[in-house]
Amino acid sequence: MGQVINVNFNESLNKDFSDYKEKLIRIRDDIEAHLHHETLKEGDELAVALAAGRYATMKLVQLTGEGETLNFVNDCIKTSLKV
Repeated sequence: MGQVINVNFNESLNKDFSDYKEKLIRIRDDIEAHLHHETLKEGDELAVALAAGRYATMKLVQLTGEGETLNFVNDCIKTSLKV
């Protein structure tokens, strides 16, 4: 299984990490827009959130392991509480 690399994008980065940051931001924005569209189409915000969360959680456990996935999900929860 892959290892999670915690990249601090505030530090000066080489081009590879800078390009990857842009890729992550683009993909995140595209997926969030698609999920928002599906929520409007289905009229069921909970169902879309559950489906997206299930897919993300299961895939992250496969790619990074349970511990890293739990850390990531907890960070997401903390971030959402700040908004």
